[in-house]
Amino acid sequence: MTNRLLKALVYFYFISLCGACLSSKDKAGTFLCLTDSYQREIKLDKAPEKIISLSPGITEMIFLLHAEDKLIGISDYCNFPEETENMRKVGGLQNINIETIISLQPDVVLIGSIIPKKEVEKLEKSGLTVIALKQEENLEGVLKVMETLGKIVDNPQGADSIVQFYSAQLERFKKNTDGAIYTGHQNPTVYYVVGFGAAGDFTAPANSHINEIIRYAGGRNIGDTLSTWNISREYLFTQNPDLIFIRTEELPHFVKTYPYNLLDAVKENRVYPIKSGWIDLISPRNFLAIEEIGEKIQVLLSEKN
Repeated sequence: MTNRLLKALVYFYFISLCGACLSSKDKAGTFLCLTDSYQREIKLDKAPEKIISLSPGITEMIFLLHAEDKLIGISDYCNFPEETENMRKVGGLQNINIETIISLQPDVVLIGSIIPKKEVEKLEKSGLTVIALKQEENLEGVLKVMETLGKIVDNPQGADSIVQFYSAQLERFKKNTDGAIYTGHQNPTVYYVVGFGAAGDFTAPANSHINEIIRYAGGRNIGDTLSTWNISREYLFTQNPDLIFIRTEELPHFVKTYPYNLLDAVKENRVYPIKSGWIDLISPRNFLAIEEIGEKIQVLLSEKN
């Protein structure tokens, strides 16, 4: 991560904290009316004080909004920031513990895109308020969820500050699209390794947020012509990507495994580790992935000059 982004993050954390202090807590009548991702009208009579989050991305954003004190339970997959380690877990995304959630008596349960509808119905039949905030497969969708979360946790000012910060970052990244900042150069090709080995090879297709991350970084995702996450080895070697990014823990095995060790990027040491939480999950950390991939692309281009 660049020093510029680090300084900006410190600034925006301060601003969003100020927003939390300015938030109104005592409202007469209905606190909030909203339409969730299932197009359901949700009404909250008061600001929720006990929240369960079943989405890693939503949990991360609640921390950014300084509302983590409202979290009384999170999913097993909510593992960022590190403070989540000691929080009450209520099961996985596909096998949530309904009984535990009910026993905690939350004011609201927040879900993302993965919780099965039948599980949602079970929660609602138990009298719980469930709000679906499905993140779209793009970074602008993350900002929309942030705005809604700011209203739910009664910190709209903090959410506005965060959204303004990331919107400015997004505008800067958009200038990279189609190689705009690399005049005279073809966009370097990038391969993000979603999966590899005997079970098959997988990468990010055109309709994924990972494709958008790579594009905003100034690269061309070799999966941008694919409609599914599967990639054939024939296609992979035909593309022979300029740079490869892979989860940090998987890099050592990948670069030593045949036939991947025959790729030019492997032979020329252009395989780079990246934190899975920065890229696999749709969250504000995707902006860090853009910075990281963009820096490696710029290094490659400078070497070509």
